[in-house]
Amino acid sequence: MSRPRLHGTDGIRGKVATFSGDDEAALMALIEQRILSNRAMRIIGEATGLQLILEIGESPLVLIGWDRRDGNAELVDALQSGLGAAGCRTMRIGEVPTPGIHHAILACAADAGMMVTASHNPATDSGVKLFDAEGYKSMPETEDQISKLAWELADGSRAAPQESGEVLEEIEGLSLYKTAIRNRVSELESLFSINFDTINWAGTIASPGLLLDCSGGAGVTWLADQLTEDGLAAIEVSSRLDPINQDCGAGDFSPTQEWKASELNLEPPAHRLLWCISQRLEHNGGVVPWKPGEIIGAALDGDGDRCLLIEGTSDGLKIVDGDRMCDDIIRASLVRDSSEWKMASSIESDLGLTADLSRLGTHQSITTAVGDRWLSAALWDGPNEKIIAAEGMPRLIGTEDSGHLVMPTQIPHQAGKWGLVGDGTATLIAALMARYTILHADVSPAFAGGWKKRVSIKPSIRERWTGENQLADLVQKISEEWSGTSLQRVDVEGEPGLLLLSGELDRLAISIAVRNSGTEAKTAVSIRFAKGVQADGNTLMERLIENLSEHLMP
Repeated sequence: MSRPRLHGTDGIRGKVATFSGDDEAALMALIEQRILSNRAMRIIGEATGLQLILEIGESPLVLIGWDRRDGNAELVDALQSGLGAAGCRTMRIGEVPTPGIHHAILACAADAGMMVTASHNPATDSGVKLFDAEGYKSMPETEDQISKLAWELADGSRAAPQESGEVLEEIEGLSLYKTAIRNRVSELESLFSINFDTINWAGTIASPGLLLDCSGGAGVTWLADQLTEDGLAAIEVSSRLDPINQDCGAGDFSPTQEWKASELNLEPPAHRLLWCISQRLEHNGGVVPWKPGEIIGAALDGDGDRCLLIEGTSDGLKIVDGDRMCDDIIRASLVRDSSEWKMASSIESDLGLTADLSRLGTHQSITTAVGDRWLSAALWDGPNEKIIAAEGMPRLIGTEDSGHLVMPTQIPHQAGKWGLVGDGTATLIAALMARYTILHADVSPAFAGGWKKRVSIKPSIRERWTGENQLADLVQKISEEWSGTSLQRVDVEGEPGLLLLSGELDRLAISIAVRNSGTEAKTAVSIRFAKGVQADGNTLMERLIENLSEHLMP
């Protein structure tokens, strides 16, 4: 009998809670109630360990990292116990940002790594992500096998393993990560042909310095200080006294969000980063103290794998999302080298990013499923060619508008060999260096942004949305009636529950997508238009949300 898969879009996530029941009930609680218990984590560890042994062989070395959540200490213990019972060697690397596990795996030549985190989710949630020996996130085929093994262990159809894997001495993963970031700065200096520590940031960064929000994650302890030491004045605004991801800008802000200075003056916002910006306004008599285009703030999520920027406008603020940062990086790199880029963007990226790419020359564009693992896979030379050979930094980039950017990084101790990783700190540094280059050089214009809107139905009974049933037919019918044209269904690898409708209005691209969240009980509706489409997308969104909510909400 087929049992539900445990993994979502990006690992396993749930609300941390105590649980009294048997193993099978613990997994059912994870599926039906989003309860992630120590008991469920132990089974996940056992199943993952068994799968790694099947793939790799006897006694694989698995690194374990985590972020700062109240329930993580017990979850890490349970995970390590399960991995050890399956026969894995384990090594803890401490509190690290999620990309830190990537770098630690490569530095230690480990066979796999597991990160205990729920990314940008609230502190009450946690979860786990699996990384392979090349530092890449697990793919659905592996996750399906782990889920199958977990259910067999839970219902007793597979005997519980009785091994006792070796526990190695803990290492300081954060130190390895800081070294990796220093190396990445050197790589980016080569890409843009500038030296980071000699940059005069006036005009790029608003005075008196960058307001940095690391959402209470590991970055709070070092990133602002390191940037300041290297010549980029930065002030951390989040606190380790608050729960991780409290008012997480990288998770809460919309990629298209804007604020008027008058709004911030009228009622100071509760969000810490915005509040700090509003204080700058107040101290300047309510008049914007920045120049349009200057970067005022940056928001990373608590596990440090995504970043959004806040840019000053003549009368307020706006978000610089992942698509804009991706475009900036490509444009800035072309100042001194016109070599071709290969860009992957998700189904939720701005249509203008891909439709307007030819303004920069001949470059390759690929559309992928949501999730940075799909961005990475699209940039590989082939399904099993995960290591990239190049003398200099390969011109590969993947983007999601949420602030996930995937870029190359050199593999330690292997000259000319590169991997790919999504990293909020590297994204921040690359985006700021690109902005500096654009300000001081003659570059191609930014892409002509289209219109887009994303609304989530929450809570949603996700099982009712399959992307193929009568509800999908209803969405297509409403969309075609609204547009007055036929729309084509597009299949995207990695999104089995996705309905993606593509078509044109006045010979300009439009897109409507509906997909279930892989990490929360919600179903998202996205509408995108290329620049120039004269249509009322809000009316279409209202009709779709009204009809879908009737069927999907409890």
